[in-house]
Amino acid sequence: MSATETPLKAADESPKSYETELTKGIVKAAPYPKAGDYTIRDTDIKGLGLRVSPGNKAWIVRRKMAGKSYRHTLGTFPETTLVEARRDAQKALGVFAQGKHPMLEKRALQEETKKQWVDTHFTVGKMWEQYEKQDPENRAKPFSANYLKDCERLREKMSNDPFWSLQFTSLAKSDVLAAYVRASKSKDRRASNGGKTTGNKFFRMLSSAAQHHIDNNMKADTANVFQTALKKKRNKPRARTRTLTFEPESLMRWWKAVKALRAKGETGDKRMRTSALLADFQILVLLWGGRKTETLAIKWADVDFDKKIVAFTETKNGEIHLFPLTPLAESVLADVRSLLNEWGIESAYVFPSMRTGHKSQAKTHIKEPKKAMEAVAKEAGVPFATHDIRRTFSNLLVSADVGAEVQFVKLALNHSQASDVTSFNYLDKVRTLRPLYEKLERAILIKVGERVASKVEIDADEYRQFREYKAMIER
Repeated sequence: MSATETPLKAADESPKSYETELTKGIVKAAPYPKAGDYTIRDTDIKGLGLRVSPGNKAWIVRRKMAGKSYRHTLGTFPETTLVEARRDAQKALGVFAQGKHPMLEKRALQEETKKQWVDTHFTVGKMWEQYEKQDPENRAKPFSANYLKDCERLREKMSNDPFWSLQFTSLAKSDVLAAYVRASKSKDRRASNGGKTTGNKFFRMLSSAAQHHIDNNMKADTANVFQTALKKKRNKPRARTRTLTFEPESLMRWWKAVKALRAKGETGDKRMRTSALLADFQILVLLWGGRKTETLAIKWADVDFDKKIVAFTETKNGEIHLFPLTPLAESVLADVRSLLNEWGIESAYVFPSMRTGHKSQAKTHIKEPKKAMEAVAKEAGVPFATHDIRRTFSNLLVSADVGAEVQFVKLALNHSQASDVTSFNYLDKVRTLRPLYEKLERAILIKVGERVASKVEIDADEYRQFREYKAMIER
């Protein structure tokens, strides 16, 4: 067949593959088949061909390696011209001649180019930005509102640090350590630990971001420099064992100081309204064992006075925590509602803020109880933080006065590992915890001097029967 001929067949017959010297005219005139495909093989450059399928013309190269035929696509016509196709075909055939596949070589070149870009342009700041903007659906669980606030604080603190502009892939341990030391210093008088807590938090977050990048974009055995650099050098937190019961009379002094703080809110002084609410907040933390953010964010809709159930909806582990509403806690909530009605304040929150938020421009709930708690601590001579009240709650639960088992304490504290111990639906959970919470309330009232412990007479025969029953079930 001559170089100018094409295999034009009847309209109902599909073109067949053939061999000729490809020209621009032949390529342009090659008819599209109704179905299937055919190839026009070039006699000028052996291995080059034009593969024609319905609506598409593609330049291909075929070559045998180790007894197996391989096909490599160079591009499509007319985007890639005949001249360009012949040039690219010679390059691809040269790669085949070395026993390699052009596509694999192209991918290797792309990876190398990507690596070079990362090595020269991918900074710590870019790494963090990539982590923050990851698809929420790919996360094990969504970032909480508090974590997002920490992300914003991290950016504000670290974006002006020279560490933010260092190349991620060439970070040395000394770079991480130096930045960590800088982040762990604070001149803010509110930073009771000098900034070390913030340094720990921020570099844990950066380590998580680095690991996310390593898992998705780097070799599996790549070391996380944040982990290796700070393994022994981080600011290890001091063991926190402080409670409100560290000495015999400390809880009683704390209780009286809290009551005195609340009484100031009943004087009519508007400046003391927040303090009065925060007095009741502290009592409820002791009765419920809630975290600061969980308790302050509670709404009236979270309290079911009919079913005697309370819900924490904004929790650390993202799971709603349901627990019983017991008499003392209910009376404290009633006192809060009475104060709000007296002040003419209508709010969805149990502890509404008296001020409009600077950023939100809305009144939500009280965010920081620190000043009120410092006033109580000073008055009672009992140093404590919100988490110390929560720790007191757990200590009282396991005390002889209440006698809760460890797994039920975990359940009451809404620890995530509580589900590993036992499984409850929400009503079972509330029923199980109710007698423990009621015992806790009674134990607290006795310790603070508001209720005298009654002497319980035990019948000797009933006690003997109980001992026999206990011995039987333990066998």
